[in-house]
Amino acid sequence: MDKSIILTIDQKTLDLYTKYYFLEHPRAKKIPIEKPWHPSINTWMILPRIQMNALKQKWKEFVKFWVKINKMDNRQLDDFDLIVTVFFNTKRRHDVDNQIPKFILDGLTEAGAIVDDDEKHLHSLTLKTGYDKENPRTEFEFIIHEHTKNKE
Repeated sequence: MDKSIILTIDQKTLDLYTKYYFLEHPRAKKIPIEKPWHPSINTWMILPRIQMNALKQKWKEFVKFWVKINKMDNRQLDDFDLIVTVFFNTKRRHDVDNQIPKFILDGLTEAGAIVDDDEKHLHSLTLKTGYDKENPRTEFEFIIHEHTKNKE
C-alpha cells in the first residue's frame, strides 16, 4: 500500500530560513529566498551560467535547511511519484510548465531526502498551480510506493 508525505514551503518556512541564513552569513544584506515557490524556468534559463549556478546553489542550501527541519534528511526515498502544487498569491496567469522545480529536486537529492530524481527513483512528476492570496506556498506530495514481499 502506498503512503504519502506532504512537505510545504510557505512564508513561515522562509522566515525561519532567513533568520538562519543571516546568522550564518552576518555580512549578507539580501534575503536569500524571497517567494515560497521555485523561480520560473523563464527567469533562470536566460541567466548567464555563473548567475544560474549561484541561484541553483542558493536554492540547494535552502532545500537542505528545509529538508532538515522536516526531518527528511537522509530519508533516501527511492520509489516514488511527486505532485508539486504552487499556490500563487495573485490570479495572474502562470504557465504550469514553467514551474519545474529543478533546483529543489537537486537539493532534495543532495540533502538525502531522495536517492535521485532520475526515472529509476522518481517515476512521475505532476505539476499543478493554484491561487491562495492568504497563504501562498508550494506543496510537495511524495507518493511512496511500499513493496510487500511475496509469500512463498
